Amino acid sequence: MRRVKTGIDGLDQLTQGGLPAETVTLVSGPAGSGKSLLCLQFACQGASIDDEPALYVSLEESVESLTRALGNYRFNDFRPLKSGKLTVMDLGWLRNELSGKPDGWGLARMEDLWKQGPSYLVNADWMKGGPGITEELESGMVGFRTLEAAVDHFTAEHGIKRLVIDSVAAVGLYYSTPEELRRELFRFGRFLRDRHLCVMMITESVAGAGSPTRYGVEHFLADSHIVLGLRNVRGEFKRTIMVQKMRFSGHDSGVHPFLITDNGIEVNTREYLKF
Repeated sequence: MRRVKTGIDGLDQLTQGGLPAETVTLVSGPAGSGKSLLCLQFACQGASIDDEPALYVSLEESVESLTRALGNYRFNDFRPLKSGKLTVMDLGWLRNELSGKPDGWGLARMEDLWKQGPSYLVNADWMKGGPGITEELESGMVGFRTLEAAVDHFTAEHGIKRLVIDSVAAVGLYYSTPEELRRELFRFGRFLRDRHLCVMMITESVAGAGSPTRYGVEHFLADSHIVLGLRNVRGEFKRTIMVQKMRFSGHDSGVHPFLITDNGIEVNTREYLKF
């Protein structure tokens, strides 16, 4: 089985050499647990070392914010950004433009959005991709069909092999019921597998919710699920990582502490935490 290195040695050890190729991995955890950093390392490993162009789709943080965050770490080789091997796509501006606007904008408003795209470092041609995406945008949402159009466009333009969606929790806000969200998630999962990409999707966990994910359904579409945590260990908060499930492969299922250093995430694979 072909493996995809994550850029985090300890995580690759827990997964017997990396993620199975062409699978979907969900990364969940509370705010501040390191979800975006883990996925940035995964994208940079592909773009910088493994010759696998990566697309990082951000629905919350701006390109400037992510680039500034990258600058804090030693794996911050910016050459892939300049060469096109790492594309960071900011859809936060689009969500902001759509939020709180009335329905039925019409094509004139859509033309305004197409023109605004480049100022947010986004090639917006893909937004003209068909009735599904037009219907979503005109109704004021950035949903899964919008993501599909963006993924298809950048895969064709840059030969994308790795994809990060940060975060699916932001997309889920647009769906009115868990059943509708689950249906759309499963359809999106089939879309991703048909593109033969190695995918990481981020979602949040909510303390006391009784589920490892924001909506309680995201993990059903994923082949693998990596759970990050912030645990109180003898009065000290520690960041933790656990591979909760992984199809097609064995894996270490223990809870391990990790640190965030100048090198990014460093997992202590020899220490197991019990709760």
